[in-house]
Amino acid sequence: MIIIWFLILLTVIVFVHELGHYFIARLNGVRVEVFSVGFGRELIGFNDSKGTRWKFSVIPLGGYVKFFGDANLTSNLPEEQIKNLSDTELNQTFHIKSLRQKSAIVFAGPLANFIFAFIILFLVLIIKGTPSDIKYYPIINNILDDSAAYNAGFMDNDEIISVNDYKIESFLEVRDFIVSNPSKDIYFKINRNGNILNIVAKPDAIEVVDKNGAKSINGRMGFSAKYETIYDKIDFKDAFLKATIDTYTYTVKTFEGITDIIIGKRSASELGGPIMIASVASKAATSGLDSYLFIMAIISINLGLINLFPIPLLDGGHLLLYGIQSISKKIINEVFLKYYYGIGMFIIFALMILVNYNDLIKQIN
Repeated sequence: MIIIWFLILLTVIVFVHELGHYFIARLNGVRVEVFSVGFGRELIGFNDSKGTRWKFSVIPLGGYVKFFGDANLTSNLPEEQIKNLSDTELNQTFHIKSLRQKSAIVFAGPLANFIFAFIILFLVLIIKGTPSDIKYYPIINNILDDSAAYNAGFMDNDEIISVNDYKIESFLEVRDFIVSNPSKDIYFKINRNGNILNIVAKPDAIEVVDKNGAKSINGRMGFSAKYETIYDKIDFKDAFLKATIDTYTYTVKTFEGITDIIIGKRSASELGGPIMIASVASKAATSGLDSYLFIMAIISINLGLINLFPIPLLDGGHLLLYGIQSISKKIINEVFLKYYYGIGMFIIFALMILVNYNDLIKQIN
């Protein structure tokens, strides 16, 4: 199921991104020959009345739209090919459009991702409401390997009845006992499938440093609790405003995180690739549709923002070229473009290797 949730998430986000390019291209009179979700050999597809081939391809890790007359990465046409096109056909190419139109078409992909994220966040707020509180049940949800809880014999779904003969109502009470008793025996009474059991466990002693730099020793068992998020209803206006603010906030946080990695403030090991996304998507799906949609919104923001970075081959790289052309009033030299896109290809392959390496290291550890 991990792969299924990952493919659904990626397919939807890529479709939205490419749909942005497609819609604004059509609005500016550009004919779209192919709209593909995925790369490589076509699995299934159809032609619409406008002559666009809509298809799903065998490698579901991205997608693209192909404009009529595209001849290379810049969508430029050789002179001999231009001569063979009628005026009507030439007007349907991306090549002939103004820099403003080209920029709008390229920018539309990332913009679609931001709009999509906003719509998801807005709909979740309207349907479910805004989180107001979290109720923690005294039921164990997850146990870390080789932790104090694991070694003591706790199991998922164990209900904690009492700790040191103190009747438990909330997991927060359990946490307080654990934190304040590092390396000391704690007596748990639990309900496991209707059977009452007694477990003696000794929390691991963990050094904790607070925001002021003060150090303390806390206990840690290595399990978490089942919980329920409490929601308050929200009206249309407040949902719209909050979704707008949240979209902006998550975009800024993503940008700051990437910037910190670039300047060395944070480790590049934090970057994740397909394996990490698949894992996060699967965990979110098991937590509920709203959690899965939230992750979809965050990944959509990530995709939109990363595509705006001025890296050759990405949308931001194209926009950078259009900006240079707008200022210089000159067509960019083909030799320069060859090296420019070569650098972009190197950067993208290097990033792909890095994020997949990070994923594998995290899986091994």
